[in-house]
Order: sequence, then structure tokens, then C-alpha cells
Amino acid sequence: MRKLAFLYILLLMGVAGCNDQLNQYPPNQISSPAFWKTANDAQLGLNACYQIAQELAYDYWYFDGASDNTYSQYAWESYATYISAGNISAATVNGVSSGYSYTNINLCNIFLDNIENVQMDNDTRQEYIGEVRFLRAFNYFIMAYQFGDVPLVTTSNTAELLKNQLTPVKESDVIKFVLEELGAAASLLPATPVDVSRVSKSAALALKARIELIYGDYANAAKDALAVMNTGKYSLFRLAALSETDVLDAYSRFVNFTNDQDSVNFYLGLRSYQEQYYKNFETSNPELIFVAMYTTIPKYQYYGVTNGLNTLNLPSDVNGWSSLTPSQSMLDAYWNRDGSAHAPLDNAARAVLYNYPNTPDPAYFDDFKDRDPRFYASIFFTGNEWNAYQKGYSFVWGKGGSNNSQTGYNYRKLVDPAYSSLPEFLGGQSFPLLRYAEVLLIYAEATNELSGPEKTVYDALDQIRNRVSMPPVDQTVYGSQAALRELIRNERRIELTEEGQRYFDIRRWNIAPQVMTSIYDPTNSLTQVRTWQPKFIKLPYPQQAVDRNPNLAAGQAAKGY
Repeated sequence: MRKLAFLYILLLMGVAGCNDQLNQYPPNQISSPAFWKTANDAQLGLNACYQIAQELAYDYWYFDGASDNTYSQYAWESYATYISAGNISAATVNGVSSGYSYTNINLCNIFLDNIENVQMDNDTRQEYIGEVRFLRAFNYFIMAYQFGDVPLVTTSNTAELLKNQLTPVKESDVIKFVLEELGAAASLLPATPVDVSRVSKSAALALKARIELIYGDYANAAKDALAVMNTGKYSLFRLAALSETDVLDAYSRFVNFTNDQDSVNFYLGLRSYQEQYYKNFETSNPELIFVAMYTTIPKYQYYGVTNGLNTLNLPSDVNGWSSLTPSQSMLDAYWNRDGSAHAPLDNAARAVLYNYPNTPDPAYFDDFKDRDPRFYASIFFTGNEWNAYQKGYSFVWGKGGSNNSQTGYNYRKLVDPAYSSLPEFLGGQSFPLLRYAEVLLIYAEATNELSGPEKTVYDALDQIRNRVSMPPVDQTVYGSQAALRELIRNERRIELTEEGQRYFDIRRWNIAPQVMTSIYDPTNSLTQVRTWQPKFIKLPYPQQAVDRNPNLAAGQAAKGY
């Protein structure tokens, strides 16, 4: 069905002459009676709109590269490399996945303009309308958050577009539209989706809560997050037992286990966090609210069909590109296993102990000992094993050379060993656009901002910690609103790393000037110079968009670009 959807997209693109930059909008020829007749036509149109999910997932995993979490090595893959360096201009955001595109919005508009013409079951029609309104709203949120004021296009009627809708609309009005659309979509959608790659009422409410949190509407963010929590349909993914493969990695080198049960709890926590992203658990994972679904095909395709995280994350010795690699700051953020904040080495001391190009001093590895299980599940550091991916494999950083990490570390999070034998960029696992752990974090942050620490906030945070065998929040240490705020922020960073949320968080918390600093590898060699200016809160419109739509020029100047 998805292949047929791509044929629909090609038909639309060819007949309608789709133009991303709104210089002129495609005529509505695809909506002729030749197409919009049957329920199958409606299904094809709906499937085409779902390419938004795949492309947003691509944006989200690179958003981390535009934050202090991650270094995005290759500028040809994403503009995250330019953003993180502070090399932001209309020219540099013209590249891959600029986020400023109306192609998918137009697919949704055409669908919504024509779905009433189709002879089909009306309840199904209403669900389809809810799904498409959700997808269009999601796309508009990403666009408005990054670029500020943008044209708000809600019809495929060319005359109306050219007459009324090419002038940018205030960001606040676009977000108001987005939230209203998500509320309307929630009323049309089923409580439980057909599968997690389809939108449900809970997905609409969870996305609505995310956006409300980002824009500081804490009351509604808490309310909508709680509505998802109260459905009783979602919980954190937990393995009930360990397999032989799960315990092959010798973490006793890094973790001081107090007894056998402590060891079992550690491994269960590590593997539960790590394996929630595996394709094998997709249909049974109660944590997934909405995912971008991919497939495995015997052909290289960089964008849109296969999920390349098994290539983008991994090091060269297992056929990866090291495209997205964690910063030292990201490693330092992980708690100690007793729940306390980690006190890292400074860069100079670390370099002495690393002793490159000779064997590291044994004291170098102390920095990796007794850490949050999510640390070991998410990060490749020298000595971290992963027998499930490749028997006998232990990560050793290869400084320099093609496709090696420039930060000294690689990500292993979001990589499924099921695809270890496939050629590059042919992974088929899904990417979580919305999962229950984030809903708990939204609720915790919003409620703390509204009323300070309370039992429900600690309960939400403790669920996340308990899943990975971390101790409950120490309420004597984190008993004030300010202290708990800092814990919640760091918990978000750890739990949601490489899922794109840090890009939004450091901007909405106004901490980007403090955290977007130059990054170094374990030898204290400079990896990337990073700078920050206040205007970077909003990106310039891509130069191609300004060239084709002069109505954007004034907004460009107002943003200081």
C-alpha cells in the first residue's frame, strides 16, 4: 500500500507541478473526478500524507546535532552542522531537510479538499480527516518553531493561495491554529490506532502537550499529558526476563554490583531501555504512541523509505558513518548509578589519562564506572561491549580516518542488531516520534512549573528511573521547585537523547548561550568551534524561498539575517 502511495505522490508532483517555496502553487488537477472516487483512492491519499512522519523523524534525529548533545559530522546530510557551529544563514539552511517545505502540507490540503467527494464509510472518512489534520499540524509546528512567522496554507485552491495566503502569518497565530487542529483531530481519532504508525487520539493529545510545554502553556500541557496517562493504554516498556544474549556483555568491569539480584536489575534496566526501539517489540511495546515506520528494501535509498540509523550512528568498524556522535557534555550529563550528579574530568586531565596514541591509563576508565544504565545502553565509549550486534565486539575509538567519530564516542541507542548484516542505510526499525516516557516528563515539568514539587511529579519521574533500575528521586535534595526543575531538565536530556527534544529545550529554557560551546575529543583536540547569537532562536528562511516569495524578505530582515 505504501508503494502505491508513492505513485500517488509522483502523480501529484507530475500533474500539479508542486513547488516547495510557494512562488506559485500547483493547480488542483489531482482532485478531478478521475481520482477522488473510491475508498481505495482515499487510502492512497492518506498513505501519501504519512510521508510527513518519515521526514519529521529524519528532522528529529538531526535536531540533536543542532544541540549540545550531539555533533553532526557531515553538512551534506543536514543543516544541523551549520546550526551547531553558529554558521547560520539563508544559504546554509537551503540544504537537506531544511524544514521549510510545503510539499507535504499541500498533499494534506489536497486530501482535505477532496475527501468529501469519495464514496466511503463516513466514520472511516472522519478518522482519515483526523489523521491528516494531525500530520499537517505537526508539520506546521516544526516549521513555525524554527522559522517563526510562515505562510499558513490551508487550501489547495491556487487562486485563493495567490490572492490571500502567501504572506507570513505570526508564529503565535500558526501555533494557535496547530493546537486547534490537534484538538479537533483528537475528537475524530480512535483511542487506539490500527498500529503505532497510525495516529490516535492519544497521539494528538501527546503532541498537543509537547507543543504547549514548549510555548509555556503549562496548565494545558499538564492537562493533556494527564489525559494520555489516564487512558491506561500506555506504560514504559520493560523486559520480563533476560535472554542469554542480554547478559553477554561484561559490565562487571564498570559496575560494582552488590549482589546477584543487583546485577539482574541492572541488566533488565539497560536492556529494557535499549530494546524498546527494536523492531521485534514494535507491536507489543506499550510505550509507543506514534512512530515513523520504515521498511527494509534491497536497495540503497537515503531518504524516506529505509531507516539509516544503523549507519548514521555506528562507527566505521561496523560499517557505520559516525554521522551523529555524542559530545563529552552528553556523556557527563548521565547520573551516577546512585542517582547523584556525575563529576566529570576536565578536558586536560582526561587527555593525560587517555594517553593517545598509547594505551589509556586504567584511571581513565573510572569516568565510566557506576553510571546510569541508560549511559551504557546509549553510548559507545572505549571498552563498551555489544555482543548482540557482533559477537566479541568492543568499541575502540579510531581517531581520524573516514567515517570515524570526531568526538571520541558513538551512539548505540536507536540501533537494532537485527539489521547488523545489512548493507548501509537499509535498517527497517521505526523511529519514535511520541512515546510514553516523554508524556511523563511533560507532566512532571509542567506540574512543577505550575505548583512546585508534589507527589504526582515524583511519581512520574520515579517511573522513568525505576524502569532502568535507578533509585527514586531524593526528595530531600530535590525538594524545591528550582532544584526539581534542574533534575527534570537533566532527566529529559538523558531519557530523550537522540530523539531531537534537546534542540527545543535549550532554546525554550534560554540556556543555549551557556551550553552551545566548542566541543573537544578525549585527546583535548578541538572537534567543532561553536558560537551562539540571540538571533539563532529563529532560523532565516532558506534563500530559495526568499528568492521565490518576496513576501518573506521583510521577515528575514526582522530576524537579523
